[in-house]
Amino acid sequence: MDHLDEISVEELQEALDNVDGKKPTKRLLAAIAYKNGVTQTELAEWHDTGRRTIYRAQATRHRRVA
Repeated sequence: MDHLDEISVEELQEALDNVDGKKPTKRLLAAIAYKNGVTQTELAEWHDTGRRTIYRAQATRHRRVA
């Protein structure tokens, strides 16, 4: 996921400290996990959703953090 390449884990963690709401929190946690080596497939399995949903959520998070 190239759109997360420009964002550091530290920036994601800072955003997590300031986020409100369940959905944005899940998105940030998924992005942090991905940056730490968890695959989109693994994230999708953890959250009982499709890989494409994870991809879209992470793309959305990138636009909000950047």
